[in-house]
Amino acid sequence: MSEPEARFVGEWLSRNLFSQLARTLGCRVPSLPFVSPSRDADLNAAQPGGVDVSHRVQIGQGISIASVTEDFTSRLLRDMARLDPCTAVVDAGEQEVDGLTDYSPDGHQARADLAASALRDLEALIPTSSLHAHLVERLRARIAFHEAGEDLRELHAAATGPLQLIRQAVEAAVPGRDAEGAAYEDGWARVAARQAAIPAALDGYARSLLLAAERGHLPTRRQVELVTQRCRNWADDDIALVERYGGGRQQASLQATAQQARVAYQRLAATLAADLAPQARSDEAFGPQRYALWVRSFLGTEPDLRELYAWGWDEFTRIEAELVAEAKVLGGSVPEVIDRLDERDAPGTLHSRAAFGAWLQELLETTIEQLDGVHFDIPTPLRRIESRVTVSGGIAYTGPSRDLTRPGRVWWLLPEGQESFPTWWAHSTAYHEGVPGHHLQIGHEACQGGLGQRLSLLGGLSGCQEGWALYAERFMDELGHYEQPGARLGYLFSQLLRAARVVLDIGLHLRLPMPSGGGASWTPDAALRLLQDRCHQGPYASPELARYLGRPGQALTYKVGERVWLAGRASFRGDQRAFHRRALDAGSLGLDQLRKALTE
Repeated sequence: MSEPEARFVGEWLSRNLFSQLARTLGCRVPSLPFVSPSRDADLNAAQPGGVDVSHRVQIGQGISIASVTEDFTSRLLRDMARLDPCTAVVDAGEQEVDGLTDYSPDGHQARADLAASALRDLEALIPTSSLHAHLVERLRARIAFHEAGEDLRELHAAATGPLQLIRQAVEAAVPGRDAEGAAYEDGWARVAARQAAIPAALDGYARSLLLAAERGHLPTRRQVELVTQRCRNWADDDIALVERYGGGRQQASLQATAQQARVAYQRLAATLAADLAPQARSDEAFGPQRYALWVRSFLGTEPDLRELYAWGWDEFTRIEAELVAEAKVLGGSVPEVIDRLDERDAPGTLHSRAAFGAWLQELLETTIEQLDGVHFDIPTPLRRIESRVTVSGGIAYTGPSRDLTRPGRVWWLLPEGQESFPTWWAHSTAYHEGVPGHHLQIGHEACQGGLGQRLSLLGGLSGCQEGWALYAERFMDELGHYEQPGARLGYLFSQLLRAARVVLDIGLHLRLPMPSGGGASWTPDAALRLLQDRCHQGPYASPELARYLGRPGQALTYKVGERVWLAGRASFRGDQRAFHRRALDAGSLGLDQLRKALTE
């Protein structure tokens, strides 16, 4: 150990030993900002008014700056999980959590205070690892996001936002299909506990939106109207959820909490309609400063946005040409072929929600069998994966719990009233959400243990994770797995949309000129036309556009992240299986750190 390291470790040990002594004597030590309880403490044991200052230190066992940083990180993430249980459940694999995140102004301030105090301590450490660099970047990004008021004013219905995190946290408590006896009843008891927390979470969220409006940070009309309608739909979701429990001993309590949640969603919808809709603004571009905060929040880097914009358009035109060529192989133009593939009697079209769910489950499991031991080394616990068909919430993946008792789940939206379900476009999305995409990467982190999965509590990993999942789609094309008629068209169809996202997300929020628009800048109407006419999104074009306009930056994560993964593979010396092993062992990182990890 070098002399600076030895001096720092000595100071750090003195500090922590002093905190133990002070606690024993009943003294308060306000200068130790976030030292938390031992690692086996329960997430539900959050201390009101601050965090516990006790910490056990073992001396003489090879303590280094790296181990101090890792221990520091573990304690920070545990404290962050207490303050943000929704993200802890949905993104970080926690399971034993009953409450939901406090989205009130006080809740946002508490998380910002934790980030600020942690950053002060972290900056005192000698920066010797990529973990240290990642933490500094994440904490600075979170603080900047809060200081700009972005956390208070966030209003959209897309994944990663407060409203969807609440929904996903409640759904995550539903026990697995193979749960029985006490495990089954415990799971539904946790569903009831999280449903019971919905009213406080939504009321706090409403207070934040109203405070942001008082400060002049007004929402856009599109997002107010969309979220108001979604709240009316969500009001019925919890009622439908508890019907899955049946007539067991918890039926009455589940019905009561579901009704309370229903009233809370109706109350939020009324607040949006009465208090925010009349003053909502029509200008939807975030502008350079706000947009940069959101991009950094999702990517963990500060890219050259104009270079990305030009590259995104090049990718769009390249993939569009490939899509047109694939349609010709199938006997027509892209719209003609899509119409044929969508017909009720087309090959691969299913005619019930149950049939689609069974098809998806079989595809997920078969893909694992085909890839394991050949292109990837898939841990045994990851052979357990569940498909869940839903009527709201979109298509998404939630990872397994850290203890692997809750399996990874692929959620698939099948709208109510739809009677036939084409599968030609679904293969690539199943690979994206399942294996070799999110389930393999995020599940691998759960199997490894350690910090990996929990780092999602600090954000900034979307580029790495969505980029890997998009790489997974491409890899399956390289292996020739899009064999069903139209399946490769579906893959290119999805690839085209991801390229369009780069162009539209940057172009709309920075008001850039359209590449083929004669100098005219992007507008929502122009973006909608491109989504309908060239991306062939049909009725999905409008919600897709709302996603970019309400949650900027996230749309970049797919193609920008894939670009980093492909560059890493190109520079890797070894076969693909070895690259995949190294890639998965690297874990989820911000894109700056990922580039370094793949090239070192």
